[in-house]
Amino acid sequence: MTINRRGTAKHPKPKTKELKMSNIGELTKNTNGFYIGKIDTLAVAMTLALREVHSTNENAPVYEIHARSAAGSWVKVGALWEQTSNGTGEAFLQGSIDDPSMVKPLYIACFRREDESYAIAWSRPRRTRNDVPAPANQGEGDSENGEQDFDGSPAKQGKTQGKAKSKKADLGETTSDAAS
Repeated sequence: MTINRRGTAKHPKPKTKELKMSNIGELTKNTNGFYIGKIDTLAVAMTLALREVHSTNENAPVYEIHARSAAGSWVKVGALWEQTSNGTGEAFLQGSIDDPSMVKPLYIACFRREDESYAIAWSRPRRTRNDVPAPANQGEGDSENGEQDFDGSPAKQGKTQGKAKSKKADLGETTSDAAS
């Protein structure tokens, strides 16, 4: 801690950024020796199982991740590799879950608990320059009014999003709804 010119304490900034993770599920070992559990988020709800990988390749994952499909079969959706924390030396599992039905892979880490179960944690990947989301109205302009898409081509015709018409609500206020 240092004292600045105003005489107040100034705490030093941490040299490394802390990675904030959220627990989204857990895995427990069943009577057959397999880890089975669930992930629950607003957009993803799936039952998972881990199958141990037996390989002489040192770069092979420790576990394959399988998810139960809607039809009830187990489908391979990812893998987990063993990692070691730089700060504490603690071992944990890290990998991703991916499927054609998902927009992007779900990157997860699994931390072993005292009862031999795993807590499944997720963290938002850091954005890169190419990950900047497009504006909400991209591609929804109105070429009749001379609007263009970002590539310079005329905007798609027939889109009236953004144009509003006024109508009276039951309480007498004026509201705007996008035209259908």
